[in-house]
Amino acid sequence: MPALPALSSAQHILVIQPLVGIGDMIWHKPWIDKLIKDYRVTLMAKPSVQADVIFEGASESFTLLKVDRTVRGKRGYHDGLFGFMRIVSEMRKTEADTAIILHHSPRYALAARLAGIPYRLGYGIGRQKAHLNAGQFLDKKTIDKHAIDRVRQFANQNGFGLSAPEWKISARKTAITRANQLLRSWKFTTDQQTITTFLCIGIGSMNSERQWGAQNFAELVSHLLKQRPDLNCLILGGPDEKAIADDIITKLYKAGIRLPPVFLGRLDEAVALMTLSSGYVGNDTSLLNFMACVQKPAVGLFSESRPLEYSPYLHKTDALQNFEYGQAGIIQKITPSDVLEKIHVLW
Repeated sequence: MPALPALSSAQHILVIQPLVGIGDMIWHKPWIDKLIKDYRVTLMAKPSVQADVIFEGASESFTLLKVDRTVRGKRGYHDGLFGFMRIVSEMRKTEADTAIILHHSPRYALAARLAGIPYRLGYGIGRQKAHLNAGQFLDKKTIDKHAIDRVRQFANQNGFGLSAPEWKISARKTAITRANQLLRSWKFTTDQQTITTFLCIGIGSMNSERQWGAQNFAELVSHLLKQRPDLNCLILGGPDEKAIADDIITKLYKAGIRLPPVFLGRLDEAVALMTLSSGYVGNDTSLLNFMACVQKPAVGLFSESRPLEYSPYLHKTDALQNFEYGQAGIIQKITPSDVLEKIHVLW
């Protein structure tokens, strides 16, 4: 296989990261940041990963190219044969001289080949290998590893490795302004004149196995108000979390508990609020990863999968033993008291 000249001859790199989750993109971010620092980069990614928020503040030479393919059963503009040819055309228009595919998909490797991109690197697992002509491949056993482990090894083998990867995200200035406005408006919901110290209570989840539940969250907020009046609470989630947010507020109202503010709005504004907060407590979801990237302590209620350990800002409760992760319904073993104990240690 011809060797790419250690990326030294690359001028414009098309980076392709086709996974659908926000967390997936965050996990790849340090190595993409490294490429952005050293080269002109176009990042091809799905809209669902919110790359514009994740790479806020990147250099002017950085551009995004959205790929609209099937996400959770919904077909997109780039699906099917005609969609594939559109991908080829859009890759060609970038005029990139190098493609780096952070995945094992043969589809994107073939598209880059048909687009005439001279040098093509990728994980090289399975059929993808036939369409690559540069760089070092990963062993097929790495397909079972965490995404961070795969990209770390691949980057080390191909000239853009990092000795100490750092996960960091910058909030948009306009979003910070809006977040401060919201905090000022919420001061009337507390006994304080202004909210200066608050925890983000993350209530979103990708499925029921990662959902702690309205009753647990309501109990946690209630206990915090009694035991830690120095820590306000902000219920944080996305538009899809309205039902559980309403349930939490209803439970607190019926118990005569002071109601915390709730934010279920734009992701960039949620990131800004997290930047201004003291930290995060909540479900294992994208907001947990964002909090680690704004470099504030984040307690994840890990259950369906083992606790994330890629950042020193990520923490877990002591409620579960290693062998219990992945067991059905195990998140309900974590009690509000377990979470409070961790909060007292960190804050």
